[in-house]
Amino acid sequence: MGDIRNLPTLYDDCMNQTGQGTMRMIRTGPRKSTTADPMSAAATEIRTAIRKVLASWASLVADERRLQRPPRDIRALAQFLCRHAEWLAAHPAAAEIVDEIGDLTRAARKTAYSKGGGRVPVGSCPTCSGELVAHMRRREDALPAEIVCTTYPDHRWPATRWATLARQIQGR
Repeated sequence: MGDIRNLPTLYDDCMNQTGQGTMRMIRTGPRKSTTADPMSAAATEIRTAIRKVLASWASLVADERRLQRPPRDIRALAQFLCRHAEWLAAHPAAAEIVDEIGDLTRAARKTAYSKGGGRVPVGSCPTCSGELVAHMRRREDALPAEIVCTTYPDHRWPATRWATLARQIQGR
């Protein structure tokens, strides 16, 4: 289920990929101007696929276990599926979810990091049992580099806090 935990971060990182040629415009929040953020068609497709696949598997779990479906928020869907990982592993479609999520993760990584950005393993998260990964951005990218936990993506440190993070990791 590790790949499921990584999908919200990959989903976000795909949004940062601009494309040449065909572009889709994505609103990222209320705006006074009519400017929109360009996103590549591939990034739009993979983000749509991530939402669709997670929602589909979450619906299966909720329906078969007679639970309330989670919101169609990527993080909520991924957390819901991770909470029910043991049940999913015993389900007759377990191999299918593993294959589908694996394929989706590989495609999302390719889309998110195809233009010179990258992920560099850093070490263990000082807050939980997750692993830290540095998201290195291209020079021309408007977003700064940051370090993110693979288990809890809300455990994140911008480049300005890396010295503090290093002390936390060393003190562990």
